[in-house]
Amino acid sequence: MLTHPGYKFCFVLDKTSMFQIVSTNIRSGKQFTHHVKPLQIIWSKFPRYWNESNTVHLDDLSRNFALNLGNGLKCTAYYRKKRKKRSGSGSTSSSSSTNNGANDKELLGLGRFLELVATTEEVCDNFDRVDFQYWQDYVSGKREFQNKK
Repeated sequence: MLTHPGYKFCFVLDKTSMFQIVSTNIRSGKQFTHHVKPLQIIWSKFPRYWNESNTVHLDDLSRNFALNLGNGLKCTAYYRKKRKKRSGSGSTSSSSSTNNGANDKELLGLGRFLELVATTEEVCDNFDRVDFQYWQDYVSGKREFQNKK
C-alpha cells in the first residue's frame, strides 16, 4: 500500500517507534503496561507542517492513543485471509492471499470520512471540532462538526 499511487500516506509509525508506558484501567483501577505510538516524533521533526490539530492516528488498538487521545481514530483490525493452495504432490498448503480489500467496507467508510475532513473548510486545518469516535456518524450525515466538549 505504501508505494501504491492510489494511497497518499504522510507518515507510518510502526512498532519500532513505540515505547512502554503504564496506564490505569478505567473499570478495574488496575495498572497495566503497554506500548504507545508517539506522534510527538512527527510534530517535533516537522513543526511547520504537522501538529496535534492536523494529525489523525488510525489504529485498531485504542491504547496506542494514550499519549494523543484527541488524535485517535479506532478502526477494526485488518487481517489478510489465508487460502489453501494445491502443491504439486496433491497436498494443500496454506499461503497468504493477495486480498485487495474488496470486501472491506470499513476501509471505504474511513476513506470517505478522511475526504470529508479534508474538504470541510471549518475543520480541514484544525481537527479540534472533529470527534473521531463518531467518524461513521459524520459520514452518514447524522452528525456535524462542532466544538468538542
